[in-house]
Amino acid sequence: MRNSLVLASAVVVLGMSWLAAADPVSVPGCSTSYPSTTEVALGGKTVKLALTGTAMRTKLIVNVYAIGSYVEEGAKVRTAEDLATADCAKRLHLVMQRTVDGKDIALAFSSAVRMNYSEPAFNDEIQMLKQYLQNTTVEKGDQIYLTHVPGVGLECNLAGKTTLTIKNPRFSQAVWEIYLGKHNLGDSIKRGLTSRL
Repeated sequence: MRNSLVLASAVVVLGMSWLAAADPVSVPGCSTSYPSTTEVALGGKTVKLALTGTAMRTKLIVNVYAIGSYVEEGAKVRTAEDLATADCAKRLHLVMQRTVDGKDIALAFSSAVRMNYSEPAFNDEIQMLKQYLQNTTVEKGDQIYLTHVPGVGLECNLAGKTTLTIKNPRFSQAVWEIYLGKHNLGDSIKRGLTSRL
């Protein structure tokens, strides 16, 4: 009887430690981690999102930001293309690993969109995003949330600062394609952000 209780307790403890290991998910190369699920308020309701993967954006071997990708639970998303094009609640959660001037972030985002879309595509949207970003500096540890609002477009939030909504769902797709499109910021990022699909 005592051995059975010890075995049962061990199974429970092992099960609980497995659950703890499943949440949160660490990003290799830094101390940032992401919960395996999160919630976002959209249109007056709360939507549960599931983590699709994590990655690190580097430039010249320097860590710039960690990124976690989320998609609405139950969404039929199996590939990077599915994730980029899905018109459901989804989010890219960036955590800065170094301080970066807003003008540099604005330039980086506009250049990244242009990898897949040449001018004049999204000129107005890119200009809105540049104006939003270029007048601020993001410090190490700051968080940026890029949320796709189904049927509406892209919501950008510099945590604790300001929010901008760009009303064009196709522009949201263009932003996701920075990481998941044919021309992207790197295969390791693409693989990382879809590693849990």
